[in-house]
Amino acid sequence: MSGKQAFNPGRRAFLSGSAAGVGLSVAGVPTRALSRIEVPHQVESLKATTETYGFCDMCFWRCGIKVRSRDGRAVKIDGNPEHPHNYGIVCAKGNAGPMWAYDPDRLKYPMRRVGKRGEGKWERISWDEALDEVAEGLSRVRERYGAHALTVIGHGTWMKPYTRLGEAFGTPNTCSPAFGLCCGPRLITNDLVAGRNLTGNETVDLKNCRYTLMLGRNITEALHNGEVRGWMDAMADGAKSVYVDPRYTVTASKSQEWLPIRPLTDHALVLALIHVVIEEALYDRAFVDEYTIGLEELRQRVRGYTPEWAEGETEIPAATIRRIAREMAEAAPRVLVYSARRVTRTDNQLGMGVAIAQLNALFGVWDRYGGIYTPQTFDIPEPDLPPFEYPKANLPPECLDEEGRALRADGAGVAGRYPLAWGSRGLANHLWRTMAEEKPYPIKAFIAAGGNGFLSGPDYDLTRRALENLDFFVACDVMPNEMNMYADILLPEASYLERYDDLQTGGQREGYVALRAPAMKPLHESRDAWTICKQIAERLGLGRYFPHDSVADLVDERLRKVGLSREELERTGVAKIPEDPVKNFPREHGLRSEFPTPSGKLELVPSRLKELGYLDALDYRPQVERAPEEFHLAFGRTGVHTHTRTQNNLWLTEFMAENSLWIHPEAAAARGIREGDTLRVTDRKGRSETLPAKVTRRIRKDTVFMVHGFGGFDPRRRQAYGRGGATSNLISNDEDPYIGSAALDRALVRVEKLEGGEA
Repeated sequence: MSGKQAFNPGRRAFLSGSAAGVGLSVAGVPTRALSRIEVPHQVESLKATTETYGFCDMCFWRCGIKVRSRDGRAVKIDGNPEHPHNYGIVCAKGNAGPMWAYDPDRLKYPMRRVGKRGEGKWERISWDEALDEVAEGLSRVRERYGAHALTVIGHGTWMKPYTRLGEAFGTPNTCSPAFGLCCGPRLITNDLVAGRNLTGNETVDLKNCRYTLMLGRNITEALHNGEVRGWMDAMADGAKSVYVDPRYTVTASKSQEWLPIRPLTDHALVLALIHVVIEEALYDRAFVDEYTIGLEELRQRVRGYTPEWAEGETEIPAATIRRIAREMAEAAPRVLVYSARRVTRTDNQLGMGVAIAQLNALFGVWDRYGGIYTPQTFDIPEPDLPPFEYPKANLPPECLDEEGRALRADGAGVAGRYPLAWGSRGLANHLWRTMAEEKPYPIKAFIAAGGNGFLSGPDYDLTRRALENLDFFVACDVMPNEMNMYADILLPEASYLERYDDLQTGGQREGYVALRAPAMKPLHESRDAWTICKQIAERLGLGRYFPHDSVADLVDERLRKVGLSREELERTGVAKIPEDPVKNFPREHGLRSEFPTPSGKLELVPSRLKELGYLDALDYRPQVERAPEEFHLAFGRTGVHTHTRTQNNLWLTEFMAENSLWIHPEAAAARGIREGDTLRVTDRKGRSETLPAKVTRRIRKDTVFMVHGFGGFDPRRRQAYGRGGATSNLISNDEDPYIGSAALDRALVRVEKLEGGEA
C-alpha cells in the first residue's frame, strides 16, 4: 500500500518510517542479530547490574553514557540524561558499543612483525619485549635523524597521551587527521571573520532557529545526537529547512525543500545569496553598522555574482535564489547557513567557508536566539608538567624556526607554506606525502594512535609508500586495520569501556566536565592508552612528563584544582555550569558581543587574508569539468557506521554490511544496470572498486554516491573484509592551495556493469 502523506512537522511524523524494512525487535536490535544470541530455554532471573558513567567513543560527538555491567561485564549502554551532547539519547552506534570490546577480531596481545610490511605475519611477544623494542626503535631514529623525524597521528579521545609523548620526545609533527581531512576549513574561516570558531560540537542554537540552509549537512545520517535533537525540535515547532545536496538524503526528506545543486558549486550559491542580501539591503543594518567592517568592499566583490550567473553554475533557478535570500532575511536573526560537517570538498574551501561566515554575519546571527551562541566552558587546569624541549635540528634553514628548531614538516602554521592551518592540529594529508617523499625532510618513525590511513585517506599508493619508507612504526589500537597491518610492533589498547581516560571538557550552553570510568576490567592483555604512553616515556628517559601513577591519579589532580573529586563524577558522570541566557546570548539582553579579530569587529573581508595576499580565495573558482560519460563521485556517512571504524561490528553490520553505488535510473538504463548488479567504478587515474548498484531517483543523473568506510582488505577483520567498495581508493588527492586541506570531492569516475564471473 502506498500513498502520499501530507507534511507533518511533529516529532512522531519525523520519526515515522525510520525503521522501515529493518525488522526491528528487542531494544532495536535486528531480528537477524538476535538469532545469533544464545538464549536460555527457561526463564531465569537476571542479576542486578551496576552503572558506570563515561562518554561514548563510537563516534566523535562523544555523548554521555551509562554503562550497565553484570558480573564484571558490560551488557548495555544507556545515555546520560545530564550530558549536554545528548541529554540521554544513544544512537545505534552507541548501543553497539559493547561489540567494540567483545569483537572476536580485536587485538588481544602485543605482537612483532615477522614478515614483510603489510604481509600480515606476526608473532606474539610480552609487553616488556614490546615496550623495550618501541623505545629502542624510537631512539634509533632520534639518534640518526633527530627528534623531528617522528610523527604521531591519532584519531579519537585516546590521542591525548600520545600527543604528549610526541611533544616530550621533541617532535613538532603531532597531528589530528580531522583538521586536514574534515573540519579544518570551517574552524579557520570562522576564526578569520569573527575571531571565534564554532568548535567541533558547533555552538549553534538549532532548537530556536526558524530557518536553516543546510549545505550538504546531512545531520540525520551523520547522527550527532545533540545536533539532531536540536534540529528536530525546531522542525517540530514549524521551522523551515532548505537542504542543498546533489543527493536526496534522509535530511532532505525531512526538510521542506530540496535543491539538487550541481556538484561542487555551493560557493556560487552562497555568493549569489550574499549579492542579493546586500543589493536589496536585506542585511541586519544595525548589527552590520555596529559590529562589522568591510561591507562596501564585499559589495564590490560580489557585484558580478548575480542569481542569474549562479543559475548557470548551480542549476538552481535565479528566482529560487532570490526567494531564499528574502525568506532568510525575514526569519533573521534566527537563521543559519549551516555548512557540511566535512568541508574538505573543493580546492577553495577557504573561500567557501568565508562566504558562509559572511552570510551569517550579514543576518546578525551572533549571540542571538536561533543563531550562534557564546558557549560557557568548564576550565580545568592541565597537570603541572615540565616544559617540552624541542632540540635544535640539523636541517636546511627553510625548515628551521628562528631558534634553529624544526618547523612542522606538513607546513601547518608555517610562513610561506600554510600559515593559516593550525600547527596544533597539522595536515595529515601532507604528512603522508612527507613520509613517502622525505620532503622537506625525512619522517622515519611513526606512532599511530588509532586511525586508518588507507581507508580514511585519498591515495592508497601514497600511504603504502609512506609506510614502507619508515624505519620504525608502532601502532596502538583496539582493532586491527589496513594501516596497522604494516606496523613493526602492534600494541593492544583497552576499549573505552575498560579504562579511565583524561577528562572531557567542553563548552555548550552549559559548561561541563565529564568522566570516563571503566565499566569492566581490560580484556585479554590490553592496556589503556595513558599507561602505554607512560611506560614508553619511562624507557625513553621522559618519565617526568608522565608523573602520575595512573590516569585516575591524573584525573584526581585536575579535579582537585577546581574543588571537585573523581568520586563525585563517578556518581553523576558530569559536572556542569548551568545554562545562562545572558552569557550565551548577550545581545538578547542588552549586552555587547565580542569579536577578537585584529580590528575587534567581524571582518567581512578578513584582514589576515589581505596581509597574506589571499584575497583571490574569496572569488569563485570553477571545479572539475565532467566528460559526458563521467560522473561526479560523492561520498558520505550513514547513521549506523562511523568513518572506517565500525564495519566489523557484528551488531552494526546487521544494519549495513556493505555499501552500494547510488545511480540515477536513467544513467543506469543507459549502461544496462539494474538494482543489485555488480559495478566497476573507475577514476581518471585508473583506480577502481567493485560494489553493487542501488538504482534510485534520489540522486542527480550526473552524480554517483558511496557510503564511506567500506572496501576493507585486512583479512583480520572478518566481518569487514572484502565488503563493498572503498571511497578512499577513488576520491581526489587535490588540496586547497591556501590552507593545505584536502579537496576530496573533485573525483570523476566511469561506471560499468560487470558480467558474470568478471572481477
